[in-house]
Amino acid sequence: MEHPLFKKIAFIHYGTLDLDRAVEFYQNVLGLKLMFKVDDWAEFDLDGQRLALRRVDRWEPEAAAGAMVHLEARPIELMVEVLKNKGVHFVHAVQEFPYGKLATLLDPDGNRIGLYQPPGEKKPA
Repeated sequence: MEHPLFKKIAFIHYGTLDLDRAVEFYQNVLGLKLMFKVDDWAEFDLDGQRLALRRVDRWEPEAAAGAMVHLEARPIELMVEVLKNKGVHFVHAVQEFPYGKLATLLDPDGNRIGLYQPPGEKKPA
């Protein structure tokens, strides 16, 4: 195939039973920039990439689907400490792999969110 059918990901979204609560978490706890919120939809900007939240009537945790968003966290240990101090629940502590460091937290609806630090970056002193 000479040209790919798709050139970029338009957005990634998670479902939520309580859009206001989810927006508060993503905006005030994770510190993401809210682009807009209308009716049953909200979008955040992460340096040109979009993360959306959609209000749903019935809940099926996105975690069951296996896919998840990973936010770049530099340094990851500091980001984990800051989020824990804000009451965020982590299901996996920082783990180091040849491809980088990872940690996993849950949003208020139980959606998994990963934190990622690329390899080769030193832990802060």
